[in-house]
Amino acid sequence: MELLVEVARETMAILLDSSAYILLGILAAGFIKVYVNKDFIARHLSDGKYRSVIKASLFGVPLPL
Repeated sequence: MELLVEVARETMAILLDSSAYILLGILAAGFIKVYVNKDFIARHLSDGKYRSVIKASLFGVPLPL
């Protein structure tokens, strides 16, 4: 039983530490959804197998920062 309590505490600590980043990610996703045109995204991320993967990776690099 003590192990379960410790796991629950650590889980809550991790969630509290990461909550600011989760909120920031949700706000960034909302901004992209509202202000970036779907055609712009489709045009840049659907033009080929390798180019689209590289572009998507470059767009996603700053997100964890």
